[in-house]
Amino acid sequence: MSNANNDTMADAPLKSQDPHDYSQLLQTDHSDAFAFSEQEQVVLALYDQLQELELECSLLEAQENAREPDVSPVADHVLQKQLVAAESALIEVQAEYELRNRITQKVLIMDPVLKAVHGGEHTDYAEKRILPLITENDIVSMVHSSLASRLSASRQALSAAEEQNIAANDKNKDLARTLLTLAEDFRSQSTKDIEDPQLRVKVEKEEKGLKASRRRMMTLKGLISGLIVGSGIDWAADSLLRELVMDDEEDG
Repeated sequence: MSNANNDTMADAPLKSQDPHDYSQLLQTDHSDAFAFSEQEQVVLALYDQLQELELECSLLEAQENAREPDVSPVADHVLQKQLVAAESALIEVQAEYELRNRITQKVLIMDPVLKAVHGGEHTDYAEKRILPLITENDIVSMVHSSLASRLSASRQALSAAEEQNIAANDKNKDLARTLLTLAEDFRSQSTKDIEDPQLRVKVEKEEKGLKASRRRMMTLKGLISGLIVGSGIDWAADSLLRELVMDDEEDG
C-alpha cells in the first residue's frame, strides 16, 4: 500500500533548469488529472444552495426583527437612529453568518485533510485522492512565501536606492551651482587683463576645460532625467524628482 501511495505521489521531473521558473509547480500531473465525480459535483452544488438559503434566512430574520409597524409619526432623528440600528443589526447578522460559515468550512476541510495525511493504510480512497494535492499546495505555499520575502526585500532595496539617488542628485546640483558661481566670478575678469603670457595661456586653457565640464554636466543631467522618467517611478508626485527632471539650467 505504501508503494502504491509513493507511486501516486511521484510527479514527472521538471523540464526547466531555471531555478526561478515555478511554472511546473502550477501544472502537475495530479492537479491536471483531478476531477470531481458527478455525485460530488451535485453535492457541492447543493451545499452552495444551502449556504445561499441560510444567508437569505438570516437577512430576512434581521429585517423582520428591525421592522417597525408605523414610522409616519416618528421624528426624523428617531427614524435616523432606527435606520442606523437596523443597518448595524444587518451587518452583525452578516458577520455572524460569515464567521459560522468559515468555521464550518474549516471543519469540513480539516477532517479529510487529517485523514489523508495521518490515516495511513486505513485512509479511504476519497482522502487518498487529495493527498498529492495537499503536497502540491504546501509546495506552492512555500514558494509563495519565498517570493513574497524576495519582493519585500527588493522593494526595500529600491526605496533605499531611490533615496541615495535623490541625495546624490541634490549634491550634484549644489556642486554644479558652486561651480557656476565660481565661473561667473572668474568670467568677470577678462583674460586679456593678465599681463603674464604664460599665465594667460593657462587661464584660457582652464576656461576651455570649464566649458567642456559644463557640457558634460548638462549631458549627465539629461541622462539622469531620462533614466528617472524611463524607470516608471512616479517622479511627478515627488518634489525632489520633479525638480530634477523639470529644472532647467539658468545659464545655457
